[in-house]
Amino acid sequence: MRERGFTLFECLLGLALSLFVITAGLEFFVRAQKAFSRLKEREETGQAALAAIDKMRIDLLHAGRGLSAEIGLGLVTAAEATAGELRMTSLDKELELAAEAHAGDTRLSLASTAGIAAGQRVTLREGQTGEARTITRIEAGAVIIDAPLAGSYSRAAAGLSLLELVVYYVDLPARVLRRRVNTASAQPLLENTAAATWSLDPAAPLVRIRLELGDPGVADIEGAHPHEATVFLKNPALAEKFGT
Repeated sequence: MRERGFTLFECLLGLALSLFVITAGLEFFVRAQKAFSRLKEREETGQAALAAIDKMRIDLLHAGRGLSAEIGLGLVTAAEATAGELRMTSLDKELELAAEAHAGDTRLSLASTAGIAAGQRVTLREGQTGEARTITRIEAGAVIIDAPLAGSYSRAAAGLSLLELVVYYVDLPARVLRRRVNTASAQPLLENTAAATWSLDPAAPLVRIRLELGDPGVADIEGAHPHEATVFLKNPALAEKFGT
């Protein structure tokens, strides 16, 4: 007996149903892939923000490190917070005078100028007096400072400190949080930064940080995602406690 085959209508109907199922499956796959990519991007952005917060926390914990005497004399401020910048100062290294430094001098003879760059700050102190100056030029065995010394300092008793300045700020056109050390080029720390705010309570002393991020290219974005931290400035607190 001859078996009956599929009619043209049945074939077309089956083909249409197959196409519908395949299309629906592809659409589900594309949507799932987009959702996965969006969640992955948000997760990576959140991790980057946490890494940036951790880096800022480390720098804040180092603020004032090795500068208790300078802080006590009012020569150095461990941390400063303005609308545009967060600045932290710590000890880069101790320097050694190679000769006496006299009032009116703008040239300081040093035992070594290795690792010193123009634009860095130095402090000179002896007893309960001291002053801070900016290095404008490096010479063989000496540095030139931006203003004459107000006092005189002996080679044996004076302390000469090279300072490290770390600055954070937001590059608004690029939406990038940047970190700069001394006079080096600022390096990107966190991309897609919608806003960065910080405040300093010198009485505590505490610094509060808030980073807000946006998700570029995401259609259902509900706004910025804030990341916050509060850091206790231990070095300035110790300097004040012991009255150095």
